[in-house]
Amino acid sequence: MNLQNIKHIILDLDGTLWDTSKISADAYNQALRRDGRSELTVTDEIIRKEFGKSDREIADDLFPEFEPAIRDELINLCGISNNVTLEKTKESLLYPDVPDTLKAMSRHYCFYIVSNCGVGYIEMFLKKYHLEPYITDTECCGNTGKSKAENIRILMERNQLCAAAYVGDTAGDCRSASQAQIPFIFASYGYGQVPGSHPTLRCFSDLLRLFQ
Repeated sequence: MNLQNIKHIILDLDGTLWDTSKISADAYNQALRRDGRSELTVTDEIIRKEFGKSDREIADDLFPEFEPAIRDELINLCGISNNVTLEKTKESLLYPDVPDTLKAMSRHYCFYIVSNCGVGYIEMFLKKYHLEPYITDTECCGNTGKSKAENIRILMERNQLCAAAYVGDTAGDCRSASQAQIPFIFASYGYGQVPGSHPTLRCFSDLLRLFQ
């Protein structure tokens, strides 16, 4: 795959830029215990399997015994708890070298984020780690209600991008990039497994090697 002419790099968030699985699992469990309707105990393994999907898909997976409206209420409570907990935690959840890599490459490349997260999640992340100067634009399922592939296209159209690559860590990310008709770069250190042959990052700073 030729990446030489690509100057726009669209990033996934969970499993690509940071690993929140343990803290997110704790936040989900706190919300569920406070609410009391679900007896589910969320583990970091569950989080790793679910993050990357839309809130509706996660709710259907985690709370199949409830009616859709209740599932939505529960996943909303979990999401609020997750955002608050992540914002307050003092522990750095970033994968190694994320800020330095973005800073070094932003001289010649533009970065964007497209995630299946809820409203405000990307903004919280960027503010927490002071990464706003390196991210040109963002889009998410919470804003549009659309799939990741559709949100990639929305972001590309809004920024008039003719060519871009998507960096993600799951098979769903790979499918989304394919549906959006852009190259996919596999963050193999993240949450998922991706079949087939793709440009691969063993760590985030491998972007420097891949685009040198």
